[in-house]
Amino acid sequence: MSQQPSRFPTLILVAAGLLAGVGCSSLTLKPDTSSAGVPCATQPGLTANMDKQGKVIWANSLLFCDAPPLELNTWLSKQPELKGKFVLIEFWRTWCGACKRSVPLLNALHEKYGQDLVVIAVTGEPEETVKAYDGPKMNYFMAIDKPGTKGEADNAIKDQGALEERFGVWGWPHVVLLEPENHAVIWEGFPLLSGYELTAEKIERALAVGRTRKAEAKP
Repeated sequence: MSQQPSRFPTLILVAAGLLAGVGCSSLTLKPDTSSAGVPCATQPGLTANMDKQGKVIWANSLLFCDAPPLELNTWLSKQPELKGKFVLIEFWRTWCGACKRSVPLLNALHEKYGQDLVVIAVTGEPEETVKAYDGPKMNYFMAIDKPGTKGEADNAIKDQGALEERFGVWGWPHVVLLEPENHAVIWEGFPLLSGYELTAEKIERALAVGRTRKAEAKP
């Protein structure tokens, strides 16, 4: 899949805010990095990719490109309103230990920033499998992906849905953060990767840029 770079000003402003470093935040919770530093994967023979910032990711890089439409099969929570909000999508699996370790951070982001940020967990696993999940409780939004388009002959990844397929994910969890105007990708990757962790400080910096942009747009 070929994605075109986004050309909108909010993306540039927010990306600059994210990549310039981190700001102050009263939310100090960071992800547990006690894992081996790599995501869970069912096909470890695949080669990790490098995104546009030189970071290793276990997916295709869509950084600074408009994300595919968020078209999902079933919502296991209420369906959130996305208009005007940042969107954080976590592709995950019920059996994945690293996914379970990321839950406290995502819960905290949802609870503190829910007015500006929508956090959504997406998996292509069967609904009954997800409902039987007994890991840490996810307080954010949850959905089942639409069925994927690949068959066995195409080396389909088990339980990979259509949206996850378009992001080319094969290691979990994989997180993408989308800016509010056009839902372009401004952060992507394994949120527990040493030296590149997704943190509350990075999210808060992005949201601050978004709030400034929104205030400037008011008549």
